[in-house]
Amino acid sequence: MTTQKIAIVGAGLAGVYAAYRLHGLGLEFELFEARDRLGGRILSTATGGFDLGPTWFWPDCQPRMHALVAELGLPVFQQYEQGDALIERWATERVRREGYRSGNVSMRIQGGTARLVQALAASLPKTRVHLAAVVTGVARVDERVHLSFSDKRIHTADYTHLWLALPPRLGKNLRMVPALSGQEMQQMANVPTWMASHAKYVARYAKPFWREQGLSGDAFSGVGPLAEIHDAGTDQGAALFGFLGMDAARRNGVGASALKALCREQLVRLFGEEAADPLEDFFHDWAADPFTATPDDQVSPGWHGRHELQCAPDAPWSEALRWIGSEAGGEQGGYMEGALAAVDKALDEVTGETGVRRLGSPHC
Repeated sequence: MTTQKIAIVGAGLAGVYAAYRLHGLGLEFELFEARDRLGGRILSTATGGFDLGPTWFWPDCQPRMHALVAELGLPVFQQYEQGDALIERWATERVRREGYRSGNVSMRIQGGTARLVQALAASLPKTRVHLAAVVTGVARVDERVHLSFSDKRIHTADYTHLWLALPPRLGKNLRMVPALSGQEMQQMANVPTWMASHAKYVARYAKPFWREQGLSGDAFSGVGPLAEIHDAGTDQGAALFGFLGMDAARRNGVGASALKALCREQLVRLFGEEAADPLEDFFHDWAADPFTATPDDQVSPGWHGRHELQCAPDAPWSEALRWIGSEAGGEQGGYMEGALAAVDKALDEVTGETGVRRLGSPHC
């Protein structure tokens, strides 16, 4: 039986979760990440643990996330939704309405979603995790996979499999030998990268004064710059966060400092003068992150539908290459649940090859 050794490119949730599962099964792997940190699109602030990337999961329809946070013993809490919501149609009009609560309960991880990545990574051998490792090329030679890096290193380990845990549109940056077909490259280009066109703003306060006003913290605006606002409070502090409603080109023209000032002005319009002076505020533009976004991601697709990306390519890479990022997660594509689903599918194939029995993960 051939010894399996898997190269994982990308250390967001999918990549770290894949490494965690493979390590638990006693299978060999190495994990490569272009950034100097783990997490990918999962990013929480150092103070307060406020999320600048994904924050919610829904246990009723996302069983993998529900099971994983329980397995890791991570404390979770329900998104605060008590009180009225605000609607801002014009800068001079603020409409207060009874808050809307969805049928699916939105849950968050105490201390920020980055704690999920930290918990998964805690058990991984440090020698198998490589940060600031920008993979520029992959080659399949004699049924083995070799990696090339931006600093001209050639990693000579004989990998049997290559798992790409990165947005498909970033795949065009990889020099692949043999090359993928034109149809496969077009399919990759057609899959939007979730969050890549977005930016988030967070303002931390000494207390959640909006709750004292009977407000949930939810607000929806046609004025901006924030189009959608929610309570971002954790056990470490009170906060509001919002998604920027302007596209990446406009954000880039305004600049981060000016955008933060405009966001503070909007929070004052909506929630009053107490919003004027946050203890600190944070801004992250994912469209400006070269390890997340491409030029094709600068405008939001305007929907969150099924991502039609097949996990496995055609020959000659059909046996060796798998896409395991969130965009390969089928109906849950783009969500954290989608990342887990894509990894579980690849794990099922590998454990079938090795005869290793894998426990505890639901199937698609």
